[in-house]
Amino acid sequence: MNLTQHFAPLVLCLFSALSSHALAQTAAEGTPTAAPTAPATAPTPPPGGPISTEELGAYIDGLVKAYQLKEGIAGVTVAVVDRERTLFQRGYGIAAQNPERAVDPARTLFRIGSVSKTFTYLAAMQLVEQGKLKLEDEANKYLPPKLQLPADGFPPVLVWHLLTHTAGFEDSALGHLFYKSGEGLPTLDDYLARYRPKRVRPPAEHAVYSNYSVALLGALIAHVSGEPFEGYIEKHLLQPLGLEHTTFREPVPAADPRHLSPELEADLSKGFVRKNGGYETKGVEYIGACAPAGAASSSAADMARYLRMLLNGGALDGKAILLPATFAELGKVNYRNADAVGGIAHGFFRHRYGKYESLEHGGATLWFHSALVALPDAGFGVFVSTNTESGREFAGLLPRLIIERFLPEARPAKAPEPPKDFASTGKKFAGGYATERRTYSTLEKFFGGLQPPTDVSVSKDGHLVVTGGGVTRRYVADGPLSFRAIETADRLEFLANAGGTITGYASAYGHAVSDKVNLFSSPLTLMLGLGAVELASIGILLGLWRRLARRKEDRTAGGTIGAITILLAALGWLAFLVVLGISLGQLAAGGNEVLYTFPDPLLLVATKVGLAAAALSLLALLGVPSAFGASWSIWRKLRHVLVVLVMVAAALLLWQWNFILAPVMLGQ
Repeated sequence: MNLTQHFAPLVLCLFSALSSHALAQTAAEGTPTAAPTAPATAPTPPPGGPISTEELGAYIDGLVKAYQLKEGIAGVTVAVVDRERTLFQRGYGIAAQNPERAVDPARTLFRIGSVSKTFTYLAAMQLVEQGKLKLEDEANKYLPPKLQLPADGFPPVLVWHLLTHTAGFEDSALGHLFYKSGEGLPTLDDYLARYRPKRVRPPAEHAVYSNYSVALLGALIAHVSGEPFEGYIEKHLLQPLGLEHTTFREPVPAADPRHLSPELEADLSKGFVRKNGGYETKGVEYIGACAPAGAASSSAADMARYLRMLLNGGALDGKAILLPATFAELGKVNYRNADAVGGIAHGFFRHRYGKYESLEHGGATLWFHSALVALPDAGFGVFVSTNTESGREFAGLLPRLIIERFLPEARPAKAPEPPKDFASTGKKFAGGYATERRTYSTLEKFFGGLQPPTDVSVSKDGHLVVTGGGVTRRYVADGPLSFRAIETADRLEFLANAGGTITGYASAYGHAVSDKVNLFSSPLTLMLGLGAVELASIGILLGLWRRLARRKEDRTAGGTIGAITILLAALGWLAFLVVLGISLGQLAAGGNEVLYTFPDPLLLVATKVGLAAAALSLLALLGVPSAFGASWSIWRKLRHVLVVLVMVAAALLLWQWNFILAPVMLGQ
């Protein structure tokens, strides 16, 4: 039984949906304060001269059409702006079928996933500006008892930790992040109270992307302002900016106060999956239970206005949602995992494009993929969203292609030559690395154990070669621990302990750290352990068959006890592996929908059978002394001990990877 083959499609679905694009978000009581007047901003021509809108349009048209054909993307919406105007906005393909509806950049709403978080960050800074919120205060100060974080041995979480993904939470998504129906959708507070992840590291040790952190920040905003989160965003961000086709609401039943108006619902794009040469329409992805982290939908025209606000220091058309000083503070990096990598500025990612540094964020739901990139110093911004599962690569790549094509000073410099001796000195960086953005406390950890770690190796010509998620990139050393990508100039920085041993690396985007795996934390060990117990169990059955065929019987009671206990354990392990294989095959066949349906009933059966197999392995261990008292050959006795040890080791692996004796998911 090849478990890796069974599980590979599911791994790709799960972890692509939850990568760096994964779901990666004013007044209190009384009359709202008036919006401050926007500062005057002199028009600034793009570096290198005015951009030809005709050339821009032709370039984007070609890229979109090429990727639509190559990747099978049903619909795309794009906007490109400078400080003063929208340079380009266009919709491509379809937003619905049967009847067919074309993508309209002015009206069609695409799910923007974690780009939603940027609205949440701006709302938090509004409350900071008004003196109602202090970033250095403990988050619990502003939360009701139901949502306050319990004492867990770590220092308290401060408000700024929630903006920068540095609170220390584990990450989880299966069975609770997305909902297939709007009926009975949990409220934000109920969701946060029930599905609270554990903290697994001290605050500000590392930035590790966390949907829960930003959802909790949104609840904090609602409680401090005294307004429902969706209402606050509408009153203090969407309305002042004139974003009439942007919303955090969803088509839930009308009795739910978060319901979407029929007018906007009619403009929602459907999500699609490429199938049989056409497109399968998918249902609504309900994310409203953790709305601040990813529930927004928007049109390209609205996101063009939003980009122009970011390029103009928080102001648009004479209205400012933040004072200039507050917006300047917003753009300052307040956490960075390592000096060489991208930083986090009050939630916005700051990423380098040549001489420019961005304010940006990516976003992904199950079917939609989006990216928002603003270059304030260049006065240039790009937004793109796709409505098809296969659009992830294109959405992540398009802003960079446009920026580097039309802003010469944004293009990466030529990479340096690799150090001559790096083929030998760089071996300390080689190995497997597993992201810290994972689950530590529930069965979901086991799914991470079936995902191959990122592989880092050193080529003969002195390059660092990094392979993960089906993509391989080359890097060249540009510092003692830092490396620059050959094609893009993105940088990684490795982390080392006091003795100089490499312990992990900080990702280029700045949203996560990956740890170097060892024998006990390697997914390969888990897979080898399951493979070894499968072979050992089959060997026990074959041995029994041979002895029965020869009509040989064990004559001692001790030998019989040992033989019976190991036979029961072997049957338990084979039953477990069969049930697990079928369950994983069903999950893989369901693709991304596992996020709705987890835990599968058959998977729950597998956990119980796995626990039984582990218990029978311990029973077989207790039977080892009696086996040694039998009149067996020394070779058979040694085989017996070896097989029992393999079974016990497999049981320990299931325990270590949370397949047994651990909660199935958060909230249980």
